[in-house]
Amino acid sequence: MIIDSIDALDTELNKPLTLVLAKTHPCSVCKNTLDYLKAQVPKLGAMNIVEIYIDDHDEFRGKFMIFTVPTVMVYSEGKELLRESRFIDAQKINRLVDMFGA
Repeated sequence: MIIDSIDALDTELNKPLTLVLAKTHPCSVCKNTLDYLKAQVPKLGAMNIVEIYIDDHDEFRGKFMIFTVPTVMVYSEGKELLRESRFIDAQKINRLVDMFGA
């Protein structure tokens, strides 16, 4: 799901386990990051997954301190559990999914 407002994103972040993928339109790596994660993290489908385009909405950059893309953030009930930028470690996400039982 592509998010286009801070309010909509805040609603999604309060769910039990949410993966946020921050990207830009011209980023070629960003286009394949979600497919890579789906291949590497078998239980990813059980998580709530949202995508945000930070070049469309500058307020995302400031509020979530996103300085580079792709950035993957994992939240649980509004709290940030993990943040990975550029080089995404799928094994860390795998461990979180197992830990939180998604």
